[in-house]
Amino acid sequence: MLQRAVFAALGVLLVAASPANAQYFGRNKVQYDRRDFRILQTPHFEIYYYAEERDAVKQAARMAERWYAKLSEALDHKFDRRQPIILYASHGHFAQTSITPVLLGDGIGGFTDHQAGRVVLPFAAGLTETNHVLGHELVHAFQRDILRKHGTSLAMMPLWFAEGMAEYLSVGRIDHNTAMWLRDAVNADHLPRLEDLNNARWFPYRYGQALWAFLSEKYGESIAAQAMKVRVKGNAIARLSAVTGDSSEELSRGWRDAMTRLAKETTRAEMTPTDRSIVSSTHNGGRLNVAPSLSPDGTQLVFLSERDGYSIDVYLADAQSGAIIRKLLSTATDPRVDSIQFIESAGAWDRAGKQFALATVQDGTATLMVFDMPGGSVVRQIPIPDVDEIFTPTWSPDGTRIAFSGLKGGATDLYAVTLDSGALRSLTSDLYADLQPDWSPDGSRIAFVTDRFSSSLEALVFGNYRLATVDVASGSVAPLPSFEDAKNIDPHWTPDGRSMYFVADRHGVSNIYRVELDGGGEATQVTDVQTGVSGITALSPAISVASKAGAVVYAAYRDGAYEIRALGANDAPARGDAAKAPLTTTQPLSSVMAGPIVTPESPAGTFSERPYARKLSLVSIGQPYVSAGGGAFGSFVRAGVSFGLGDMLGQQQFETAVQVGKDLMDFAVQSVYLNRRSRWTWGAMGGQIPTATGTSRTITEAASTATPTIRRESVLSEQIHREASALFMYPFSRSRRIELSAGFDAIGFRTIAFTNVYNAGSGRLIEESQERRPGLPPATMGLAGAALVFDTAVHGAASPVLGERYRLGLATTYGDLRVATLVADYRKYVMPIRPFTIAMRVQHVGRYGRDASDPRLLPFVWYVQDTVRGFDGRQLPPHGCSVATVGCEAIDAATTERLLAANFEVRFPLAGLLHRTPSYGRLPLEGLIFSDTGAFWTSTPASARVQTLLRSVGAGVRVNAGGLIFEFDAAHPLGSPARGWRLSANFRPGF
Repeated sequence: MLQRAVFAALGVLLVAASPANAQYFGRNKVQYDRRDFRILQTPHFEIYYYAEERDAVKQAARMAERWYAKLSEALDHKFDRRQPIILYASHGHFAQTSITPVLLGDGIGGFTDHQAGRVVLPFAAGLTETNHVLGHELVHAFQRDILRKHGTSLAMMPLWFAEGMAEYLSVGRIDHNTAMWLRDAVNADHLPRLEDLNNARWFPYRYGQALWAFLSEKYGESIAAQAMKVRVKGNAIARLSAVTGDSSEELSRGWRDAMTRLAKETTRAEMTPTDRSIVSSTHNGGRLNVAPSLSPDGTQLVFLSERDGYSIDVYLADAQSGAIIRKLLSTATDPRVDSIQFIESAGAWDRAGKQFALATVQDGTATLMVFDMPGGSVVRQIPIPDVDEIFTPTWSPDGTRIAFSGLKGGATDLYAVTLDSGALRSLTSDLYADLQPDWSPDGSRIAFVTDRFSSSLEALVFGNYRLATVDVASGSVAPLPSFEDAKNIDPHWTPDGRSMYFVADRHGVSNIYRVELDGGGEATQVTDVQTGVSGITALSPAISVASKAGAVVYAAYRDGAYEIRALGANDAPARGDAAKAPLTTTQPLSSVMAGPIVTPESPAGTFSERPYARKLSLVSIGQPYVSAGGGAFGSFVRAGVSFGLGDMLGQQQFETAVQVGKDLMDFAVQSVYLNRRSRWTWGAMGGQIPTATGTSRTITEAASTATPTIRRESVLSEQIHREASALFMYPFSRSRRIELSAGFDAIGFRTIAFTNVYNAGSGRLIEESQERRPGLPPATMGLAGAALVFDTAVHGAASPVLGERYRLGLATTYGDLRVATLVADYRKYVMPIRPFTIAMRVQHVGRYGRDASDPRLLPFVWYVQDTVRGFDGRQLPPHGCSVATVGCEAIDAATTERLLAANFEVRFPLAGLLHRTPSYGRLPLEGLIFSDTGAFWTSTPASARVQTLLRSVGAGVRVNAGGLIFEFDAAHPLGSPARGWRLSANFRPGF
C-alpha cells in the first residue's frame, strides 16, 4: 500500500505580509490617491496629515492636547514618548489606509493599533463628532500603554471593558443615546448581567459605557485606572472585584439596580398611540431599519436595512403595508459601490416622485446615484470629485439641482450641484458642522443643522446642534427656532412651507417636534416614544416628510432593534405639559456648556511641522517556536521566529521568517518587501524553502527458520527551492484586479531511503538502516505569470453565501523546465429562498507543454477529497477500473496534470432554518447538500496520460470554531458497482 506525507519545513507563515496578489481570491483595498503626509508635532503627539486637511488638523491637535490633559489625570498615567496619530480627511480616505489590511466599513470610525500604538481615524461629520472619536481612541492608547507596563495586553481585555471604558471617558456620562438602549433593555426585561457582557449579543459600547458610569459613580473616578493597574489572576470581572472589594454578583446586582432606576426616570408612554409600525424586525425588515424616505405622495418608502442579514441594502416598500416592492441596491455584491453612507445619510425623492437620489462612494469618489422610480434602475451617476463624501441629498423643487452636506478637508459644508452642467456651488465654507439639508417648497431657502450658533472654535467648545436656513441666492445664514437645552436635528419642511418637523432630545429622550415658523416661538411635541426617535447614532437622520402629502415616518429604537413607524393621521401632540415647549433663535455660548470653558494651553500656531520620512522600524516580532518529533523518516528538531519592519503609515512593509534545525533541509528563510504607497502594490520576495514528500510501503515476509517479519520501506524525497520574484498588483476596483509576477526558482533534490524490520508477532524492531539515493536532477527555471481576479463574495459563518468570484491565470516557466499552467476558476452564490444558498463552482487547472508531467514540479492536487468528496485522500482508480474493482493499483493524485471539476452545493445555517433567517446561533453551524464531479488527467510510468472521472453526492455540516472551520461529510461515491457511504472530516471553509 502506498502512502504519501508532506512535511512543511517553514513553520512561520508570513500571513501579515501577504499582498492581495498573493491571495487566490479576496477583495481589494484600493489606494485611489497618493498623498504626501507631513507631521504636526505637539507636546505629547505626532500627528500625521496631508495638505487637504491642514486647517482641520490644527483644531484636532488642540483637541488631542486637551484630551491628554484630561485622560492623563483621570488614568494617572503619562506617555513616555509622543503618541502617533494618523488623521484622514474623510472616511473614504481612511478606508484606503495601508496601516491595516482589513477592509474598513462605514461602522468603523477609527482604530488603535495594538502593536505599534498608532491611533488612526478620519474626520467625522463635524468637529464635535471628531472630538468624541479622537477622545475614544486616545483612551485606547492610554489603555494599551498602561496594560503593557503592567504585564498584559489590551487585546486580552473583553470589548465591554476596553470599548465601554473608552466610550465613558470620552463622553463623561451616560449620554442620551446610551440611555435609550438602557430604557429599552429595562422595559423589555432583558438588561444583561455583568457576566453576560462577554457575549457579542450585548453591544459593548453602550452597555460597557453604562457599566463604567455606574462604577465611577459608586467607587470613584479612579476605578478605571485601578482596574487596569491591578495585578490579579483571572478575567476582567476579577479585576473589578479586586479593586472594589465586591463580588461579581454584588457588582452585577448593583449595576442592574442603578440602570433600572435611571431608565425609569425618563419612561412615560409606550409609543405614540396613533402611530403604526411599517417595517420592523418581525414585519418585512431586519433588526436595523433606518433612513426612511417617503415619496412625495406618501405611498412609497425607501429605507436602508440589513433584512437579508449580510449587508446594509436599499429597499423600496409600500408605505402603508410595508411590503417590499424591490431591492434597489445590494451593497454587498454590487461592484460599483464602496459605501452608501448609511450612518450619516438618507436618500431623497424628487418632488415629482420620479427619481430618487442616494449618496454613495464609488471607486473612491463621492457620487450621487440616481434611480428611476418606481422601476428602480440606475439612470444616472453624478460624480462630485470636489468633495470627499456626500450626506443627505435634497432636491430643489424644480428638479434641476441637488443640495447636500459635503465633507471636504475634515469640514462639513453645504453644496448644490446643477444636474445639467455638473457645476458645483459651495453654500457655506468654514469649520462649523453644516448637516442634513432640506430644500424649502418655494426653492428660496434650505433648512439645515449646524453648531455655528452654539460653538466656539477659538475656545474649542462644542454646543448643541441647532436649526438654521441658508438663502440659496445670497448664501446668508439665519437661525431657526431651536431648543437651547437639547440637540435639534433632521429638519423637514411641511408641504406649505409654514411649519417644520425636527428631532430634539429634550428631557433626555429624542422625539419629533413641529414648529410654526411664523408662530410665537413654541414647538409642539408630536411623538412620545419612550426609547427614542433615532437612527443608528444620535446624529443620524431619523424622519421623513412626504413633500406633497405631508405624511411623516420615522425610525425608532424598540425591543433591541430599529423600526420604521408612521406618524398618526391626527398628528396628535404628546400628553401633558410636554406638548408645548418654548424655542429660541439666540443663545449665549455659556448656556450650552455643562461645565466651564477650557481653552487648550497650546495654540495651534505654536506646534512645529516637518515632512514625513518613510523610514522602516521594527513593528512586530512573531511568536518564536520549537518543535521536535520522529517517525518513519527519522527525528527532527526545528526552531523559528519572524519579525516585521514597516513605516508609520504602513506604506512599506518588510517581513522575514527564519527556521533552523539539525539538518540543512531544516533551514528555511523567506523575506517579503511590499510597497503600497500608490494604487500599484509592488514588492519582492525571496528565500530558501525546503519541502519534502514521502512514500511508504509495508511488506510481510515469511522466514523459513524464524518468526515472520514486517519490513517497512520509506523513501523521503526532499527539495530545496532557492527563489526570488517580483510582484505587482493593480486594482481596478474593490472587486477586480490584475496580478503580475516574474522571477526564478533553483531546485535541488535529495532522496533518503529508510528501512525498518519488525517482528511480526511482537512488533519489536529487529533491524533499521538508512541509505542515501540519487535524487532527481536539479532544475533552474525562470517564472512569469499573470492573473485577472474578480470577487464580490459575501461570507457567512463558514463559506460564501452571496456574490460571484472568478480567477483566470496563466503561469509559465522556462529554462530547465518548460511548462504553462492555466487556471480558470468560476464560482457563483445565489440565495433564491432565504436562508438557502446555491453555490456552484467550475474549475480547470492544467499544465501544458514539454515538461507538464515532470516529477520535479510540485503537485497541484494533494488530496482528492478537496475536489470530489468521498474518495481516499491521495488515490485515484486507474484507467479501466471502477471505484470498487479489486486488484487495481491506485494512481497517486499528485501526478495530476490537468483537472476539470464541477461542484454544486445547497448550504444553509442550521439555526436559521426554523425562522428562515441567516442566523447561525451561538455555535455557527452550516448544513450542506452537495454533488461533486471531477476529471483527473494523470501520467504513470507504465502508461501514457489517462483520465479518471469521479462523482459523488452527500451531505455534511461545517462548524466555525473560533475562526477555524471544520467540515464533516457523509459522501456516497457514484460508480459501477457503487460503494457505500463514507464518512470524512476536513479542515477548510466552503469553496
